[in-house]
Amino acid sequence: MTEPLKPRIDFDGPLEVDQNPKFRAQQTFDENQAQNFAPATLDEAPEEEGAS
Repeated sequence: MTEPLKPRIDFDGPLEVDQNPKFRAQQTFDENQAQNFAPATLDEAPEEEGAS
């Protein structure tokens, strides 16, 4: 049982930057957009049992 479970991975090369970011870039609103902005509505969270 002296053998490692997984072989060691050495990262010698340069890091690769993800070309498809998971998040959108920051957005600023002008006054008209701010007046019409409505955040996403979430359904009400169900009440936990025994929390009364």
